[in-house]
Amino acid sequence: MTAKTKKSKKGKGIVKWIFLSILAILLVMSIYDFCITKIYGNKIQHRFATAEEGRELLRSNTEYYGNFTQNDIDFRLKKSGGTIEELIDASANEVKDFNFLEKYAIDNGLARMQRKLKKNGYELPPIDEIVYIKTDMALEGGAAGYTHGTQIYLSSSQLSFISLMNCLPLIRDGMEQLLWHELFHCLTRCNPDFRSQMYSIIGFETTGTDYELPPSVKEYFISNPDVEHHDAHAVFNIDGKDIDCFVAFVTTKKYEEAQTDFFNVGTTALVPTDGTDIYYTPEQASNFDALFGKNTGYVIDPEECMADNFKYAMQYGIEGQNKQGYPNPEIVQGVIDVVKR
Repeated sequence: MTAKTKKSKKGKGIVKWIFLSILAILLVMSIYDFCITKIYGNKIQHRFATAEEGRELLRSNTEYYGNFTQNDIDFRLKKSGGTIEELIDASANEVKDFNFLEKYAIDNGLARMQRKLKKNGYELPPIDEIVYIKTDMALEGGAAGYTHGTQIYLSSSQLSFISLMNCLPLIRDGMEQLLWHELFHCLTRCNPDFRSQMYSIIGFETTGTDYELPPSVKEYFISNPDVEHHDAHAVFNIDGKDIDCFVAFVTTKKYEEAQTDFFNVGTTALVPTDGTDIYYTPEQASNFDALFGKNTGYVIDPEECMADNFKYAMQYGIEGQNKQGYPNPEIVQGVIDVVKR
């Protein structure tokens, strides 16, 4: 045997040893991950709906669909003159069955979330059982998720990707953020006091009575399944005057003219609580950023703004992602103060 042959065999042996070592490490990590998921995955009570049950649950949200405007219907169906029956049928047809990997990715995310709660000494308010439903999401502007009651609807395309790439830290991080955000909406519905506390962090006061949308707002209004009520107001400084306003999401154009998703032509409407048939835009309010903060750009409603701040607080704490902090750390600290035992 030549020296060259010996070196070649030795090199192959080292490569084989490295390969087997990596496999062993991955196996140990997988077993650990599986055990953590089994131990903590059901601490936040939940289950997965079949496609059949998911369609039934979707159709049961009659109050939500009953308040739809024609603007809602047109943008979601991507045509003018559609009917609510068409929309509900199309939405129901988007519901799919979960596969094993998708269920595991969600369980795994919930397990990691529960461990963070335990580690940090956070206590969430009580919540009814969550039902996860998988849907294509095309009729909700391609959103990653949305909720009704304690039903959480998740995007089928995102779930497919996440379930296949769930071993990557960046993908797991995104999954947890999504689950935290949608969980917040369920928590606020089940706990009005918690909702009021969260909104007050950014200067909104809940009244318990919904404000009526004036005609100029209702004509362009887009319903948000995560926002069940428009009963919270804040004081916005507009043209030097302090005006009590609630917030709604509207499009600046009708679908016939826009021919795009509602998010692309949407804006936050600041609607006076005194019933005046007018709305103001964020640019007209000098204190808009002071109220909503700049931790998130999702400021179409205090509910969505605080859902994002909640997910940052739960996921990264006061230090922020990669310890980079926040433009408005006081909002995140406010969330932490509420859930800290």
